[in-house]
Amino acid sequence: MKGQDLDDCLQLVADRHRRRLIQQLRHETAGKTVTDDLVDRIHGDELQSDDRSMDREQLTIHLSHISLPKLAEQGVVEYDRERGIVRYQPDNRVESILDSLPADRPVTGKHV
Repeated sequence: MKGQDLDDCLQLVADRHRRRLIQQLRHETAGKTVTDDLVDRIHGDELQSDDRSMDREQLTIHLSHISLPKLAEQGVVEYDRERGIVRYQPDNRVESILDSLPADRPVTGKHV
């Protein structure tokens, strides 16, 4: 998000699914992952922590068509929609904002 102001960063992390997505990607040891794995981890976390979780299909649509493209547009991820590959592009400003927020819930999964 080079050159973006604080309002842009805050707007980017305002959505809980984008926050969870970034947190999952921050802990991804391989440097990249596939959309299906992200959906599985985020959906599983939501089922355990939320009463307002989306079903898996809704979450897939939301991440694939809204959250991941928005993160890619801002340079926080590289997103190859056709292959379903997501690569995190660390952004100090976004990470600082996320680190300053109270925890949504713990990040879980095999890559933590």
